[in-house]
Amino acid sequence: MPSEVVPLRLPRRRRVAVPLLVALWVGAGLLTILGMLLLRWPVTWQAGQSVTWGQAIFVAVSAICTAGLAPVDIATTWNRLGQAVLVVLVAIGGVGYVATATLLLAGIMRRTIVYEAHHVLGMRLGEEQLGELRPLLRRLLLATAVIQLAGFLALLVPSWRAHADRGEAVWWAFATAVTAFHNAGFDFEPGIGGFATYQRSPLVLLPIALLVLLGATGFPALSDVVARRSWRRLYPDTRLVLLTTAALSATGIFGIWLLERANPATLGGLPWPQQLLDAFALTVSRTGGPRVVETRMLSEETSFLLGALTFIGGASGSVAGGVKLQTFSLLLLAIFATVRGSRHVVAFGREVPHWQVFRALAIAVFALVVTFAGTVALAAQAPYDLPVTWLLVVQAFGLAGAESQLVAGLGAGGQATLVLLMVLGRFGPLVLALAFATHVQRELVHYAPESVRLG
Repeated sequence: MPSEVVPLRLPRRRRVAVPLLVALWVGAGLLTILGMLLLRWPVTWQAGQSVTWGQAIFVAVSAICTAGLAPVDIATTWNRLGQAVLVVLVAIGGVGYVATATLLLAGIMRRTIVYEAHHVLGMRLGEEQLGELRPLLRRLLLATAVIQLAGFLALLVPSWRAHADRGEAVWWAFATAVTAFHNAGFDFEPGIGGFATYQRSPLVLLPIALLVLLGATGFPALSDVVARRSWRRLYPDTRLVLLTTAALSATGIFGIWLLERANPATLGGLPWPQQLLDAFALTVSRTGGPRVVETRMLSEETSFLLGALTFIGGASGSVAGGVKLQTFSLLLLAIFATVRGSRHVVAFGREVPHWQVFRALAIAVFALVVTFAGTVALAAQAPYDLPVTWLLVVQAFGLAGAESQLVAGLGAGGQATLVLLMVLGRFGPLVLALAFATHVQRELVHYAPESVRLG
């Protein structure tokens, strides 16, 4: 008999993502406007400096998104008050963003979807009770405060030696510790690229690198490590984060060292221990933080390598951007399962649901489309080579920028493109996460299967 396709009309479920997204966008928009007005206020400027509306809105968006990109020198453009506004915006845009999104999800969704929502955002509760959220947020805020305080104390001694003004030394250590933990690459050292003066200071580079790593690892994975203290007892999600971080770090360190060890503009001419230290610092900065080496001086091969690492980003539930470590790991595991001829994706003896693989694929394709379109748009406006343009786009989308000189060389159109990329990089994955978490429905009817040619 001839086959017939019958379209099925299933009842639509009430969407709850719309009020969540509206509340989130409105809150972020109001904070950005407030930050722009404060940064545009002459009281926050250094003597003899001026800030345009375009520069104020760019830096405000970059701070809220914890991207770290700026078209001007932060240290010489804004005074202590203006820099304090910047630090507060970064803090709100980092941990405050994750905490606010968690509360929004839990406050509107039904109890049966609370665990699902937090799992999408990387927040593992262990319980589905709404009453567990407040202790979770208290632990999150306490842990971040302790980590930033430890980073501040570690940076205080070398900052005390580097700055003659004691007040400036204390402020530099505090501002750098806060922004480094939130993976924002703002440089509070005077002069564009002023942080390069610490290239041979391990007492500065190592604490900052540790702060960036902890911020990119995220509270869920860190709390799991502290609570369980055993590799076998860790959740598979935590083990994925730790193993992928180690693999990407090793790839970045040795890849950058091999490609740049003969480049006199970056690592060439330095002793090999210093070269490895700089390669480590540059690899860690793939998710954010100030850089000791200007990426515009990197070779084309290194630019693409660093761009790929930045595209992956940090862990889910962290302040870092990118497609996230778990997304990248799930796609690799799915590829391995397909090559083996298996229909199941397995991680550490646990089968990963197929819908999570689909979601990882959706996030990755979304990021690829955005970065590809952003590269095409910026290449038509930027006076830079394609590798530099690509890296700048990925840094904006991955919220890991620190290229003031490159941003300053762009016109208004190029800077507007970067602003859009930063907004999509911060809120795009969350929009998908909210959509995933609020559209959980049971499929009672299936269509007849049909194969599609591939390859």
